[in-house]
Amino acid sequence: MKVIDLRTQPKGCSEHPLVRLKKEVASLKEGEVLKVITDEEVVPLKTIKVLSSKAGVDVKVLSSSGGIVEVLLRKE
Repeated sequence: MKVIDLRTQPKGCSEHPLVRLKKEVASLKEGEVLKVITDEEVVPLKTIKVLSSKAGVDVKVLSSSGGIVEVLLRKE
């Protein structure tokens, strides 16, 4: 299982957490699982759910506290 941490925003558009998330979700193959850790202020959970839904990826929220969210994304 691959893990990506989107809590920080590096300089430059190509490394923006939302761009990174979109690329990772698009690259998931059937049966693959991706763990995402993010800050709600950087990439909100609602955004993760919308991107995942459009790509046919299931979202399971592992934890959500203090603005930090951990989710599992699974391509069906």
